[in-house]
Amino acid sequence: MTTAAFYGWFPLYLPELFPTRSRATGQGVGYNSGRIFAAFGAIAGGQLVAAFGGDYARMGSMITLIYLAGMLMIWVAPETKGRPLPE
Repeated sequence: MTTAAFYGWFPLYLPELFPTRSRATGQGVGYNSGRIFAAFGAIAGGQLVAAFGGDYARMGSMITLIYLAGMLMIWVAPETKGRPLPE
C-alpha cells in the first residue's frame, strides 16, 4: 500500500496547486520528478553498499527512509479541500 499510494495521490493533489494556464505542465513536472530522484537513488545505492561494507540489507533499510520523508512532507503540504482552483 505504501509504495503504490502516490499513484492515486499525485494525479488528484498536484493539479489543484497550479493555475489553469500551467496546470498540465506543473503536474507533469511534479509527477515525473520522482523518476529523476529515482535515478539519483540508483546511483547512490551503489555508494551506500560500499559505505556499509557490502551489506545490502543495511543499504535497503536506509533507502526505505524516503517513505518516512514522504509521510512527513504530506503533513506540511497545503490543504486544497474546499478552496477554489487558482486561475
